[in-house]
Amino acid sequence: MRILFLTHSFNSLAQRLFADLTADGHVVSIEFDIADSVSVEAVALFQPELIVAPFLKRAIPETIWQANTCFIVHPGIVGDRGPSSLDWAIQEGETEWGVTVLQAEAEMDAGPIWASASFALHSGKKSSLYRNELTEAAAQAVREAVARFQSGNFTPTPLAEAGGRGRLRPLMKQADRAIDWQADNTATILRKLNAADGFPGVADSLFGQPCHLFDAWPEDKLRGEPGALLARRETALCRASRAPG
Repeated sequence: MRILFLTHSFNSLAQRLFADLTADGHVVSIEFDIADSVSVEAVALFQPELIVAPFLKRAIPETIWQANTCFIVHPGIVGDRGPSSLDWAIQEGETEWGVTVLQAEAEMDAGPIWASASFALHSGKKSSLYRNELTEAAAQAVREAVARFQSGNFTPTPLAEAGGRGRLRPLMKQADRAIDWQADNTATILRKLNAADGFPGVADSLFGQPCHLFDAWPEDKLRGEPGALLARRETALCRASRAPG
């Protein structure tokens, strides 16, 4: 089939899906979704049989999804909706998560479901989970969805009939990520930092100056009052946190 990718960037997930679908014999073209006019022109020029959106930061133009089947690769379990799915899953301590391939419609992330896949959500950083476990699950789900579409005899499941425990959740803001150094224990702080890893980081302050915190890991020997700075090594700082319990 002729498949057009509409994507915000050609990130690791888009690259993996491009390689897999090309290996499956499909002709895949890539268009960066930077403006409605650009995307509309890409569709008109390439004339795709199917459109796949591996990574978007805005809605597909209505004129496109009304005239073409468009698959959205959503980094959440069935029923999950919203722009911060993986962030919420990590921060709330989920142990299993998933990827859902759904069809674009007027309401964001609310279209019928073509395929889904799950993966174990270990206590790692968002960037690592996205590039590894989530990408593997997405590759499985997208290939299944594409095969179902190509067969011509598969009917996707409406969201209202899909069941599951997923729900609509808002964009995660810095207020949701904020660390209370006196109340949050080490595990909670690590989840917040892991969920914000890479982008946007967790807003905080050091030495009276605003900053963003990234790339945290536990240290089990040094001790101090929660929030206190205990040590420095090259560009890293060790900051005390409250023990669990």
